Amino acid sequence: MRGSYDKTMLAKGCFKRFPSGRLFLIFVVLLFPAIRSFSEQKAPPEKYRDDSIDILHYNINLTIPNLTAKTLTGITDLQVYTTRDSVRNILLMLDHLTVDSVWINEERDHHVFRKGNIIHIRLQEPQDKGSTVLVTVFYHGRPIHDPHWGGFYFTRRAAFNMGVGMTVTPHPFGRSWFPCIDNFTDKATYDYFITVPDTLVAACPGSLEEVIHNHDGTVTWHWNLSDPISSYLSSVAVSSYTILRDSLQGMQGLIPAYYFVPKGKAASAKGTFSHVSEYLRIYESLFGPYPWEKIGYATVPFNKGAMEHATCISVPEYILTGTHDFDELLAHEFSHSWFGNLVTCQTARDMWLNEGWATYCEALYREFSRGRAGYTRYIHTNHRRVLQFAYIADKGYYPVFGIPDNLTYGTTVYKKGADIIHTLRNFLGDKVFFDAMKKYFRQFAFMNITTAEFETFLSQTTHQNMEDFFNTWIYTPGFPHFSLDSFIIIRDRDDYVTGLFLKQRLRGRTDYSYNTPVKVTLLDKTWKQHNEKVIISGPSMKKTLITSFRPVAVMLNMNQFVSDATSSDYKIIKQTGAYTFNNCFFRLDVKTLNDSAFVRVIHHWTGPDLPAPPPGFILSENRYWSIEGVLPDSVAWKGSFVYNFSRSMRNGYLDTLPAPSSKEMLKLLYRPSLHTSWREIPVKVTGNPTSGMLLTPFIKEGDYCVAIKRSGSS
Repeated sequence: MRGSYDKTMLAKGCFKRFPSGRLFLIFVVLLFPAIRSFSEQKAPPEKYRDDSIDILHYNINLTIPNLTAKTLTGITDLQVYTTRDSVRNILLMLDHLTVDSVWINEERDHHVFRKGNIIHIRLQEPQDKGSTVLVTVFYHGRPIHDPHWGGFYFTRRAAFNMGVGMTVTPHPFGRSWFPCIDNFTDKATYDYFITVPDTLVAACPGSLEEVIHNHDGTVTWHWNLSDPISSYLSSVAVSSYTILRDSLQGMQGLIPAYYFVPKGKAASAKGTFSHVSEYLRIYESLFGPYPWEKIGYATVPFNKGAMEHATCISVPEYILTGTHDFDELLAHEFSHSWFGNLVTCQTARDMWLNEGWATYCEALYREFSRGRAGYTRYIHTNHRRVLQFAYIADKGYYPVFGIPDNLTYGTTVYKKGADIIHTLRNFLGDKVFFDAMKKYFRQFAFMNITTAEFETFLSQTTHQNMEDFFNTWIYTPGFPHFSLDSFIIIRDRDDYVTGLFLKQRLRGRTDYSYNTPVKVTLLDKTWKQHNEKVIISGPSMKKTLITSFRPVAVMLNMNQFVSDATSSDYKIIKQTGAYTFNNCFFRLDVKTLNDSAFVRVIHHWTGPDLPAPPPGFILSENRYWSIEGVLPDSVAWKGSFVYNFSRSMRNGYLDTLPAPSSKEMLKLLYRPSLHTSWREIPVKVTGNPTSGMLLTPFIKEGDYCVAIKRSGSS
């Protein structure tokens, strides 16, 4: 959170060091020895936290003499504001680069030493709260990058940074190229003076103030960012760019747009970026006006992903295909203009507030550009992938909040985060959900927020107690699994009373969900529907629903509005043919059909519960299927159930039992309901003992499970 002073107003116009002054200052630096690093060991982040100072403004003067040498020279002025009385120490981070000297208020300071990546500055006089100090750091060297992702890169034709390091701590990686307070919470405005050979262009956040031709074969690009950002959102990208300029209509007027692309790629870039106006229209309508002075994308020769640098998003060059194949990546990064850039997570533990939401915005882009069906496909596929792969990719089940540092940028945060936000939207309802998010960006603009504060905000804004929701979906690992144990129907005069017996089991967690609303759908024989929400709490419960018709099918969470440990799909079948039930590992081949059918398939991501299988059979431990709906009596069809005992990440460990030694051991068991016995049904195995399909003409309402029959069993 910020104090009461206006950080932006204090920073405007202050301490801008223009190129003419730089020559003198670099000359002075050469008179003094460099500040040697005592140790290359990185300081633990908890020792670096210091809320006694706040950086208001950075003035970064950076010279990149050429791309071949892979070095830079920098002079960074920092306007430091003291937030407490008697401040004597200023701590800044700069990684790997050599510090030549440090000046305080334009006088060289001798009370400076460096330990690892921390520059320790002891002021000669203590500063009272509200004071400002100009710190100038002179440095040079070859910058580093994270061994996996992020930092500062040189290639044969470009120099650029990616603002976070995925395997370094702390993750913000501004310190790879300028001295800074490198965390999510210290936000500042920026001026950039980037001097490069005059054949190159330097792209940075903010507005282009001027291009200064130095008449020595170099040019200085001056950019100014007037709104405050965290250090990880600051950026520079240098290459022999072609600059494409445009103006896009926003809610509050025209917004300049810049696209920095390699020479010869202008035509394809225009096609690739032609939907940016659509991203703007959609996200403004959902979250409020675009809050920044410029829209920008800079392409870089980096094949590991993109980075949401404020107003100058870095994206890989391979996206420039002239098509819209990478719309979701571009939309994801653009949505960070709200999620992360405007309102920023307080700590890495809160990263789902940045990345989970930006991933969910991919689904929103599909919905509001292609229709609800596109959204549904995205959400259902993402949910299945989370259930199948997240615990493998991240090596365990985790909640979206409080993730370990090594998994800050893992599947749980991104993909499960989006999955849970889908559930949140349906929990609140569209109007309340989107109204709340508009208020969120108004209330917390240019600030930081914790997950607990977000919970409190939603509770106060929506007038709903969000404690049980956050405990179930945000603070607890794994997933609840909701199922219909059984139901009974009783005629009561003109109505029908349906008694539901519901169960909750657990996948990757030990705590049950409480007060979770789940929709129940009742169908009559003509497929007339009655939909009603029931509240599920604890391991088992009973609910009663009243309808004017007699239900012939009762379905729980049919549209997957709640992201529990199931994936499902339904089809209305009116003609013969093959029907693939998406994300269910099931296909139905209809040969003859005398009447239409309503078929729903549920793939449960928990092992089947009691009763036990027949003697000699071993059931799959972590999944089974249910088939339900309105199925005609006279039909010829064949169901194909996917099995896979492979231990590879690619297959997601579908069946966790050891693979059978022969196909003959593979069986398919069936039970009409939870309280009936399993029995073997006829099956044809296509594939090998490790993977393939189990084909059966026996398709009725009930449960199905892959099983292995032990050798020698009768």
